[in-house]
Amino acid sequence: MAVREHFTHPTRKRVLVVSYYWPPSGGGGVQRWLKFAKLLPEFGWDPIVVTPSNPDVPVTDHSLSRDVHDGVEVWSFPVWEPTRALSKLGLQGNTSRLGADQSSSTSFASKMVKWVRGNVFVPDARVGWVKPTTRKVLARLRHEPVDMIVTTGPPHSMHLIGLALKRATGLPWVADFRDPWSTMDYLDDFGLGPRARRLIAKMERVVVASADRILVTSPGALQEIGLDDASKGAVIPNGWDRDDFPDNPPAPASNDKPVLGHFGALYGARNAPALWSALGESDWVLKAGGQLSDDVRASMDQSGVELDWKGDLSHAAAIQAMHACHALVVVHNNSDSAKASTPGKMFECLAAGRPMLVVGPAQGDLESLCATWGVVFVPHNAPDGPRRIAAWLQHPSPAPDESFRTSCERHILAGELAALFNSTIS
Repeated sequence: MAVREHFTHPTRKRVLVVSYYWPPSGGGGVQRWLKFAKLLPEFGWDPIVVTPSNPDVPVTDHSLSRDVHDGVEVWSFPVWEPTRALSKLGLQGNTSRLGADQSSSTSFASKMVKWVRGNVFVPDARVGWVKPTTRKVLARLRHEPVDMIVTTGPPHSMHLIGLALKRATGLPWVADFRDPWSTMDYLDDFGLGPRARRLIAKMERVVVASADRILVTSPGALQEIGLDDASKGAVIPNGWDRDDFPDNPPAPASNDKPVLGHFGALYGARNAPALWSALGESDWVLKAGGQLSDDVRASMDQSGVELDWKGDLSHAAAIQAMHACHALVVVHNNSDSAKASTPGKMFECLAAGRPMLVVGPAQGDLESLCATWGVVFVPHNAPDGPRRIAAWLQHPSPAPDESFRTSCERHILAGELAALFNSTIS
């Protein structure tokens, strides 16, 4: 199908972005392409976002909708969600922001639900959206052509839409991996059998081979997918948006005790006993925003952490809460796959200009980034972890240099993305 020959506005270019998450969906997964879609028009690229009209998402955040300006065109199509069907049957099938491992249930029904989700719906529970959406998008492209296709995952079934569109149109295609795919740690929670794992690995290989460019958020992710070709793979990290942060941030709140802030979900893979132990023996208060699993809460209570838990916060409220803290902590997953990823919250903590502490997997991208920024990093399983964290709590290190903050601002990153688009279509 000839698509680009009908394009009548040579001074601007159009990019089709297939993303399962879009406002009012909340959480970290929506913000990367929400911000890119907001800023790309400044660089000559007009986005058209393809997204479900009725997604089953773990959290909503209406504060993000202010970033969807009138110039962003949205094509929404209905999706059938197996998680909703399972919920109607009284089974625990709903999406959780805490990930697949958040449930403490060991019942046969719970295990069966996870097994079905992992082994029947391959590569993920959104795979049923692929074929009908591909047909509808192709029909619209005949009359509303674009210059490029982008797919972003997880859910990584979005890349199957990109693969089908690429084969049908021949358009340039960029596949964006926000997180690893075949090696992602939460796949273990679904009890994947050999067949499902082989299929996922095969899908990943085909996507990587077929896409014109592979975009990742962290350098190790390219190695994870076996891509050493610098001309095909590219790293554009997550970042922070200057429009979200005040020019003159307020000083921390005046409290009797210093406040350490963590903003993001805390669950099994992000349990940090060394951090809780050090906090429990200090005079610091931990202010936490986001979902908190029962096992992490129990670990905090056992260590005597003084917790000020705010529950789920909108993105705007979380940034405001950061500025009320004396220092910030980022806890990343304690898993092998997490070594090849960098949590998006790192960059917003950087933008807040507060002292930072990071707990994460040893010998990964996050540890390297902390060394570059001059941020104290403590591995999850470090024998002297509690002592090192306690020393930091006594004398928090200064906030990272301003130059690092500037280089990770989303306007800068959107310019890098537009340059990547231009080089790809040329």
